[in-house]
Amino acid sequence: MNTYTSAKPAGLSASGRRFIRQATVVVVATVAAIGFFSGQAATAGSDSVKANFTYVTVHTGESLWALAAEIAPNQDRREWIAKVVDLNALTSAELKPGQRIALP
Repeated sequence: MNTYTSAKPAGLSASGRRFIRQATVVVVATVAAIGFFSGQAATAGSDSVKANFTYVTVHTGESLWALAAEIAPNQDRREWIAKVVDLNALTSAELKPGQRIALP
């Protein structure tokens, strides 16, 4: 005897398959977007220009104001100090003896 039945195979319903398909599309789109933007960042970084900085070691009693007056007398001291703070990722404009900093 043949016991063939036409029941649906066990598995996902139509709505379940639709969810899987939509989730796959979202994941693929997200991965593609991340890859695109990562590639753009890598491209932008590879064209960087080598910069040469002057490095100084801070002595007791030195401040960024004193260095600005000595090294960049014709520039606005506040702007020069802001550049030094940014360049060295300092949390403040205070210096410590023995600290080595890069100057623009």
